[in-house]
Amino acid sequence: MNIETLIFILVVTPIVSLLIGFCLPNQSEGPIFKSAIFGIIVNFLVALAILVLWIKGGFESVFLKGPVLYHAKETEFSVSFFLDGYGLAYILLSTFLTGVVVLFSKSYIHREKGFKRFFNNLKFFYLGLMVLVLAGNLEMLFVGWEILGVTSFFLISFYRERYLPVKNAVKVVSLYRVADISLLLGIWVCHHYFGHSINFAELDGLNNAQPHIMAHGFYEFFIPATFLLAAMVKSAQFPFSSWLPRAMEGPTTSSAIFYGSLSVHVGVFLLIRTAPFWEANLVFHFIIGGVGLLTCVVATLIGRVQSTIKTQIAYSSIAQIGLMFIEVSLGWYWIAIIHFICNALLRSHQLLVSPSVLNYRIHNQFFHFSKPGPHGTAGLWNKIRLSLYTLGIQEFNLDSFMFRFLWRPLKRTGKLFDFLGIRNTYVLALPPFLMGLWAAYNRLLIPDWLLRYLPEAFALAGLVFILKAFVERRSALNAWVLIVVNQLYQSLAFSFNEEFAFSQVYLYLSGISVSALIGIWAINRLRNNGENVSLSKFNGHVYVYPRVAFIFMFACLGLAGFPVTPTFIGEDLMLGHIHENQFPLLILIVANLIMDGLVIFRIYSRLFLGPHEKGYHEVSYRSS
Repeated sequence: MNIETLIFILVVTPIVSLLIGFCLPNQSEGPIFKSAIFGIIVNFLVALAILVLWIKGGFESVFLKGPVLYHAKETEFSVSFFLDGYGLAYILLSTFLTGVVVLFSKSYIHREKGFKRFFNNLKFFYLGLMVLVLAGNLEMLFVGWEILGVTSFFLISFYRERYLPVKNAVKVVSLYRVADISLLLGIWVCHHYFGHSINFAELDGLNNAQPHIMAHGFYEFFIPATFLLAAMVKSAQFPFSSWLPRAMEGPTTSSAIFYGSLSVHVGVFLLIRTAPFWEANLVFHFIIGGVGLLTCVVATLIGRVQSTIKTQIAYSSIAQIGLMFIEVSLGWYWIAIIHFICNALLRSHQLLVSPSVLNYRIHNQFFHFSKPGPHGTAGLWNKIRLSLYTLGIQEFNLDSFMFRFLWRPLKRTGKLFDFLGIRNTYVLALPPFLMGLWAAYNRLLIPDWLLRYLPEAFALAGLVFILKAFVERRSALNAWVLIVVNQLYQSLAFSFNEEFAFSQVYLYLSGISVSALIGIWAINRLRNNGENVSLSKFNGHVYVYPRVAFIFMFACLGLAGFPVTPTFIGEDLMLGHIHENQFPLLILIVANLIMDGLVIFRIYSRLFLGPHEKGYHEVSYRSS
């Protein structure tokens, strides 16, 4: 069997295991576990076989091009795979640790109501990891990246009857959305810079760009900056460090594999995979190293004074990843990979044994109590030390910083459009949309000066609707409709490009329209049954309507551009219509895409997750 076939098996096996898991009832813990561990064992043996063949082949990289899903002028969506030493090391460790966590979870999640849900999410995460590590081009890498983000959301909110896990899941996915759009933006810039889709096997840096933009030194920083931002968010580097401890509200086993070992190190892998974009840029080496160094210092100061084990482990891991960023900036890629392997093994072990360690520590305090010594405040050094201690306890106020300078301004802006109720939305949104649709089909009749401003105008109007949806509290249906209107206005913003093809916008809207109708059906189903569909609190309707929640989840993923509908392809195609000189339009579209994801996950969380209002269901306090 050749290495190409074995690579194909690495991706297919978790898909088969996931499908089997979906077909099994939640009470069948034995078959659910066996389907998961069997898939992991198969993949581990396949990975070992690939390692042997790779060594026999002289350590040569392998590129495997699969079917082309869609082809446009600058974009080719092909299922391509690429394997080198860095990816193989990641696959071997990922498969081993996933197997360990699956074995541990058999007892740890035993008799939990969400036993099947946990294992399916774990298998889906492993599938996303295989797709990301084996991706042969940026488009496939983005598919795996998206899968990791969604599974993170569902595993953090695994204890969905509690307030804090759900609240923290929304916080994490909000920052993940920034990373997703940053990566998508990097793909768009690469399409313009290179003039075509690129694969990792032929990537040789920014040396073969289009002649008309060769003189633009801006791209030497902008292209790698998009990937660096995505890596910083995904790997919880400063100032995005505070989300990682919040993500550990999920089960300890998912924390071990997600935020102690594998998912949190994906940013390092992304920097290594996209290194040809920035290797020749000395300044960018210093930027990456500076980010890592600053993160090391801040995370160490915070981690040393935290009172919970998971938080200490989280910030210790963040500090080590900062060191990996420094190693990558120095070009020591294999040292960073070896460092990643050691840190992942250590953090997984620490998190898996953390409940026992906590019990031993408490027992030791009972029987070996020692009075703490006095802390002086006199002298400059003592004042500095206590100030750093206070900052560390408060986690350098990173959460407050994000709320004050990001979320609060968005909420204040959205409240300016409180007049957009569901009736006013139809009245105010429909006539401009119809006029814009007519103008898109009759571009030759529109003056050139007007055509020049129409894309930004419709993108700005779409942003107004999504900002209102972001602060909507009264009606989930109104917020959902506002998202759909935003998507329609975004499609109009792209439609005035001279190279625009209506087949591409139909591809984009095909998934949007189906997802929108399913979402409206689900919300109306709840409302017709007398349930509360406001967004003023978490309603927890998944208790009574688990199937409706499952269907609505797929509608949310489709509306957000997740790779379950053709909208995923159409989203990238639509971005490709933005010219290099249309940065105001690009900024507006990026803002729209980020806000779309935030609002969609917020609606799902507040409708179906959290404590249920009925008294005969379990209720957890906010502090649980």
